[in-house]
Amino acid sequence: MTVTEESYIRNLYDNGCRIVFYIEYVPITKNTEVLAPTDTEREQLEKAINVLRKQNDDVIFISFPGDEKSTGGCLAAGRGFFHINPVGDAEPCPFSPYSDTNLLKTGLLEALDSPLFQKLHASELLLQEHIGGCTLFSHHKEITDML
Repeated sequence: MTVTEESYIRNLYDNGCRIVFYIEYVPITKNTEVLAPTDTEREQLEKAINVLRKQNDDVIFISFPGDEKSTGGCLAAGRGFFHINPVGDAEPCPFSPYSDTNLLKTGLLEALDSPLFQKLHASELLLQEHIGGCTLFSHHKEITDML
């Protein structure tokens, strides 16, 4: 059974689940890129999720980062969320482990206004169209230059 089969979703539903997250593997190092879904696999997942959405109007299906295309780009760096790593660093996203701000030393509002997040917003990297995977991962050099 796969996680997009109706029987799998029915089992989740029967057990009270009303929100299903599909989170793609996104590499954060070059040597793990081969583990990420291919463009074809991402398209298959997107089609399967769209079918599930039509068949189950009382369940919310979220695909990450797949749904970013329909939300106007990457939601990282405070456009929708940001990630706090185990040592308190405010990162644009779990797949983009860069930070210039630590929440042990500053508050949430200050973290949202960090120099890195502001540079990311101004650069429009977060708004670039992409076919899948992580927008920020594919712009590693630009982000490290911002730091």
